[in-house]
Amino acid sequence: MISKKHQRILLDMSNEGNKGSPSVITFGFSILTHFLLVAPIIYILVVAFENYSFFSWHPICMSVGVGLLITEAVFSISGEAYISWKLPRRNRVTIHWVLHTLGLTVIGIGLIIIVVNKVNHDRPHFATTHSQLGLVTIILSVLTATFGILANNTVWVYPRVRPVLIKVAHACGGIGITILLLATLINGTYSNWWAISGTSTGRDLTFASLFFAGVLILVKPILGAVSRCRVIFGPPSSDT
Repeated sequence: MISKKHQRILLDMSNEGNKGSPSVITFGFSILTHFLLVAPIIYILVVAFENYSFFSWHPICMSVGVGLLITEAVFSISGEAYISWKLPRRNRVTIHWVLHTLGLTVIGIGLIIIVVNKVNHDRPHFATTHSQLGLVTIILSVLTATFGILANNTVWVYPRVRPVLIKVAHACGGIGITILLLATLINGTYSNWWAISGTSTGRDLTFASLFFAGVLILVKPILGAVSRCRVIFGPPSSDT
């Protein structure tokens, strides 16, 4: 049997999508977050096309995959992407995994492009901090996404494993992966490629914009994960 405190957690998670019309403040929060995401991605695309080559598709794919698709997937499930605020949580979950699938696909294409580019120029693979961080992050992203399938189908392992544990573990993993993806994207602006067409001011603005966008996107998921972890691992409930 699932205890009442765990039932309350699951109920809260299922009711997160049942929201009323967004307030002006919340709507403004959503607009600001999307602006902080879109602006640096557009700038990265401009830099990529100014010195266009086959390699340019690597930063293009990575910036779109991470900065637009993955982040929007996180934003949609957190309940703050109010473009679809009328949708129930079940539909938000669908949007979440569809956007993540698209994002990881685009990121995978970006990975293939850089590998092919290294082969064409006879350069060593994964020899820089950026490439190593990127490879580890992509692998962890795929593992977290795969674990998300289980989080969306907890009936497969119930009652051996409590559903709330799987969902909270997936949420915590997703938070960590989002941080790593944004960190990898920012780290890419410190490469030699950026020095060709990008500027130091543009890089600083890109860093700041993606950093604060990440904070705004993750603040609610982090608070939610902390709250649920305190309930799960806190003192036993007196409910019977």
